Amino acid sequence: MKLIALLLSLISTSAYCGTLHLDKAATGKVRQAADIRYANHDEKQTYRLKISSQWIKGSCSSSGTGNLHALLLDMNFDGHADLWVTGYTDSQGRIRCSDVWLWDAPAKKYSFNQPLSAIPNLDIDITDQRIEGGIPNCGCAAQCFYEDSYAWRANTLIAIARRAQDCERYREYGLNDKNELIIVKDEIIDSGNPGQQAIENTKVFDWQRHAQTMRKSWE
Repeated sequence: MKLIALLLSLISTSAYCGTLHLDKAATGKVRQAADIRYANHDEKQTYRLKISSQWIKGSCSSSGTGNLHALLLDMNFDGHADLWVTGYTDSQGRIRCSDVWLWDAPAKKYSFNQPLSAIPNLDIDITDQRIEGGIPNCGCAAQCFYEDSYAWRANTLIAIARRAQDCERYREYGLNDKNELIIVKDEIIDSGNPGQQAIENTKVFDWQRHAQTMRKSWE
């Protein structure tokens, strides 16, 4: 079941004002409500979040296709509601950014989580506790893409699987016994040699660097 929950659109305004007070969560217990201020500048919507009496500017912004959205949702499946702010960053609505603020129970405040926030087109499946993301079209006449799956291991987010295709190759990745992401399938696209269609490879692969090479500069 895909995420269907309390998704609140931030209303357009010309300055940081009109505080939006979030105090109800789709999943997880709310320990502290979230206060958000939002603004529109040159067809781009930005926001600020109040933490410990200070207003902190978020990095995710929305442009071209609609407003930012804010949701209280348990993003790390620890029983506490976290804050997810998301919006589309390109005019065609292909790339969606996220700012994820996890609830820090000992500190009793929201804390920015870089690993989750860095996942493009972040998607959460609450029922199966799945976390996914990727780029559906990164070039090559829409034949280039990658899809990642993640999981929490001892409070650390790790990538557990990947499917990726560039202009010349299709690859699949999985975890080895050391929780390292390795290539498990490597195929040459449109090769006339059937013997080159499947190449097994167990070498440890730097998937983060590979992800960067597959993205365009504006992504």
